[in-house]
Amino acid sequence: MARLPKLPFLSSTLSKLAFLLSLVILLSLPLGFYSEDGTLSRHCLENPPVVNSSYGAGSVHKIGGHKAYVSGHRRSKLAILLVSDVYGYEAPHLRKIADKVAESGFYAVVPDFFFGDPYVANSSRTVQEWLKTHGTDDGSKNATRIIAALKSKGIHAVGAAGFCWGGNVIVKVSKTHHIKAAVLLHPSWVTLDDIEAVKVPLSILAAELDKGTPAKLLKQFEEALSKNKVDNFIKIFPNVKHGWTVRYNDTDPVAVKAAEESHQDMLHWLTKYLKKT
Repeated sequence: MARLPKLPFLSSTLSKLAFLLSLVILLSLPLGFYSEDGTLSRHCLENPPVVNSSYGAGSVHKIGGHKAYVSGHRRSKLAILLVSDVYGYEAPHLRKIADKVAESGFYAVVPDFFFGDPYVANSSRTVQEWLKTHGTDDGSKNATRIIAALKSKGIHAVGAAGFCWGGNVIVKVSKTHHIKAAVLLHPSWVTLDDIEAVKVPLSILAAELDKGTPAKLLKQFEEALSKNKVDNFIKIFPNVKHGWTVRYNDTDPVAVKAAEESHQDMLHWLTKYLKKT
């Protein structure tokens, strides 16, 4: 059989096309999934939860046009909004946090911002494709509607906490006075520009092994908040990675202890500003 002649220019062209395709894919990824050196964080989607629609001591109600898991007495005048990561409001660990918040006297609300369509790990749809229809800009608008709905039902003050995807939602809401205080737990896509626009007391609970929020960047966040006279508390948890507050391994006592410490820090921060109103 005759052999085809070598075409050096073809090899060069294919190499260039491969490079351009890689560049397009890289640029299509949301910034929050990058570490400081520009690589994709390997912890972003690690240890996904087994979602359970019936988990928790609370129940599901409709608030502001969204289904929401709620826990605590409706007569409470203080509410805490908990915004999930990409895995949604049926994650058992997140609902467990809501129940813990409710035990402290708050009305805890965990909305379904994904309209029954959370990200599913190991599915044919990539997280980049999923994010195209589940952006945090829409999330922040939806959060504002839910806060307004809560206040219309007699809630006097609202605090908020966001996990990963939810952290970006809550930092946007923190640029307004719709809430009294906020906590970002291993947040994604938060920039210095975001932090410089924050208007309410803000705590950031970060992971030492989360390259998306390195210590150098967190220091800049702290300096910006302090310069703008915004009360702040930033804590880096040692030897934990992105997602540790809601995606910890129940059989790992060290991971459980770190997660529970973060939950206490979150609750302490929000209590400080909500219960003095």
